[in-house]
Amino acid sequence: MFDNVQEALDAFKSGQPIILVDDEDRENEGDIVFPAALASQEKINFCAKYARGLVCIAMHESIATQIGISPVRTNHADPFHTAFYDSIDAIPALGITTGISAKERAITARQVVNPAAIASDFIKPGHLFPVVAKEGGLLVRKGHTEAAVDLCLLTDLAPAAIICEIMDEAGDMLRRDGLADFAKIHQLKMITIEQLIEYRKLETNNLKFNVVNLDQSTKRANESIVLLSQSSLPTEFGLFDVAVYQNRTTKESHVVLSIQKEIAHKPIVRFHSECLTGDIFGSLRCDCKAQLHNALKQIAEHQHGFLIYLKGHEGRGIGIGQKIAAYALQDEGLNTYDANLKLGLPEDDRTYDDAIAILNLLNVDHFTFITNNPDKLSAIQKAGLQCEQMIVPPFVTEQNKKYLQDKASLANHKINI
Repeated sequence: MFDNVQEALDAFKSGQPIILVDDEDRENEGDIVFPAALASQEKINFCAKYARGLVCIAMHESIATQIGISPVRTNHADPFHTAFYDSIDAIPALGITTGISAKERAITARQVVNPAAIASDFIKPGHLFPVVAKEGGLLVRKGHTEAAVDLCLLTDLAPAAIICEIMDEAGDMLRRDGLADFAKIHQLKMITIEQLIEYRKLETNNLKFNVVNLDQSTKRANESIVLLSQSSLPTEFGLFDVAVYQNRTTKESHVVLSIQKEIAHKPIVRFHSECLTGDIFGSLRCDCKAQLHNALKQIAEHQHGFLIYLKGHEGRGIGIGQKIAAYALQDEGLNTYDANLKLGLPEDDRTYDDAIAILNLLNVDHFTFITNNPDKLSAIQKAGLQCEQMIVPPFVTEQNKKYLQDKASLANHKINI
């Protein structure tokens, strides 16, 4: 009836919902569980439509402290002492209207695990119900709350997960056989809390290590990047989610367009340096607009990916004013790199630290990377992320042919003219 724990962990890590079943002498219930970091409208709606229980977010106590929520008042009559905390919605600036829709509850869930999240990012009360795990997890309390958080720690994900009890069409709780049928119908992995406890006993040291890493990564993220706002963005390529992240120090804001419909697919990622002349005005002196549109098309077709549009990268980081001055020198015969040097500027003044910080916030660490640029590839590798390179097809015009040849011959871009 039950699946292998490792198979369930692999499914959970990829964002797929799994079923967790507790003891027959306890609640004898099954819950849908999936990572909050990978929450989506479709998965929240699945809980509401098919599981029919209360949609909660189980979390590590450190997250509850970070986002400023407190235990709700209790008369201690609950025999299982479920640790309910203040119900929450994310704030309107993050794309929330009423907070109850599946899409908006997914936004709230993802904001909970944003390492840069703060108390003012949330409205209380709201439509998502936090429950906080006991320190020590399943080795201390055999509940779905602790199991959900332990699943996150075992798979190196931010320690918060959506959980929802499974009921039948009549509104009665499904038990073992009914849960097995439910798992088969919806093709979900199903394991017991007892299985997970036995697995956890072998992984205790690793769990402690992951909690330490979480605290360190949260500190680093809080020092660099913060999510400002998010919404949806219909485009000619498809419907994207759009989010704005800001560097806390430089105040530079970057835009992320993403689709997370087919999360079983390895995501496609593109770092796109802003180019006013190409992206907006359609300049034929570069191929930036073609690269931008190619990436959006690839992500839309693949249904899982992230385009990070990096501000502050105009003219390879020299700014629009100097970029136009460099154009004038190129009209006199200098190549794109010598023109920058003639102006007393570096050939390329871009860094990709903010883009990598954003990937870390999004828990994206293994992906297909759309780039011809060896510097971008090197930055990814130095950050310890894993990627497979996807070459961008060239868009050649009479005006940009020499520019593309110079990028290939002088900066080792993988461009076949």
